[in-house]
Amino acid sequence: MSDPRPSFLSLCPAEPFRIFFPLATLLGISGVSLWPLFFSGLHKFYPGQMHARLMTEGFLAGFILGFLGTALPRLLSAPPLRRGELWTLMTLYLAAAGLHIGQQSRAGDIVFIVLMLCFGACMIARVRGRAELPPPGFVLVAFGFLSGLLGPVLWLCGGQGWVPGSVMMFGSILLNQAFVLFPLLGIGTFLLPRFLRLRDVRTMAEERTASTGWWLRAAFSFATGLALLGSFWLEATRPAAPAANWLRTLAAIVYLAAMVPFHRQSLPLRTAPLAAQLALLALAVGLIFPLFWPAQRIAGLHIVFLGGFSLITFTVATRVVLGHSGNEALFETRLPSLQIATVLLLAGAALRAFGDFSPERPHWLNAASYAWMLAAGVWGFSVLPKVRFADPAGDLSCSAHRELRSK
Repeated sequence: MSDPRPSFLSLCPAEPFRIFFPLATLLGISGVSLWPLFFSGLHKFYPGQMHARLMTEGFLAGFILGFLGTALPRLLSAPPLRRGELWTLMTLYLAAAGLHIGQQSRAGDIVFIVLMLCFGACMIARVRGRAELPPPGFVLVAFGFLSGLLGPVLWLCGGQGWVPGSVMMFGSILLNQAFVLFPLLGIGTFLLPRFLRLRDVRTMAEERTASTGWWLRAAFSFATGLALLGSFWLEATRPAAPAANWLRTLAAIVYLAAMVPFHRQSLPLRTAPLAAQLALLALAVGLIFPLFWPAQRIAGLHIVFLGGFSLITFTVATRVVLGHSGNEALFETRLPSLQIATVLLLAGAALRAFGDFSPERPHWLNAASYAWMLAAGVWGFSVLPKVRFADPAGDLSCSAHRELRSK
């Protein structure tokens, strides 16, 4: 008898997270491992740029593309990716990562720009044929996409001397910070109320129609995006001035406080919602950090990346994988792998920040790297095998979306 279950490859076009999430995790481990390899003498070159590109264009980009490629067509009630579209995106994604690993950073950035253009074309086609509106916070997702596209363009133009150094630096900040911060805020304010059960189904349904409330929240998201862009520009043009950090910190915190009704949550918290809130707390701490230690801006950025971006990435990915493999009930349990990953990532963020204050910096950076890789390994070993299995119920949309469509 033939196996009635759909094959893994047949699931991937409609649910690209199944192939993007595992590859992104491997690229993240590869990018972090560069530091122990360098400090041990096995790698002779300083891996700063390769590390940054593998973590941004590899690890984080893989999770962003996998999530949006799965969720956005469903949220719009639009057709999923076609097989040819998926494999084009996957080829470009792996090619960009391979070029960075081969120390061809310029070529890698060019391929990543092509990847962003192709992904944008795929999503714009779905937006045009949509039957529903995306959540209003996804205005910031659009800001993130544009940051990931324009950032490497400006960086490459600066390398050719076509734009001033401040514009080149602005491009670097767009790619390495804005490309992730914008989607985190936009997606986070959509998912976190569902994690914490802070809104009822009627409220969620109102977020999907062209109501006055939708337009107000979208306008607020747009204004927040402009404020954050202004902070990135100030950082690029006036790096010694504290205005950029103040503006960014206030904009992000005010946006989260206004869009997520934390005051409605009830205790006790489950593992995943607690991890998400700890990630947002780490994000806030990392943004605030340079206000008190302006000379240690890089330490603050690593708190944002390790404790904020990485932790929220693994938390959201857990929800996606479990919800699309018939294991949604596990999201309500203790999730030991996510608990371990949370502790390790927060410890790694603390170790990495402390390392910039210590004369024994390589030892602390090594410790932070091992903590991150162990967190990714534990999480991946427990969660990623489930990407092979379809939801046996046959409805591949997330639980919140199923609730909305049933109304």
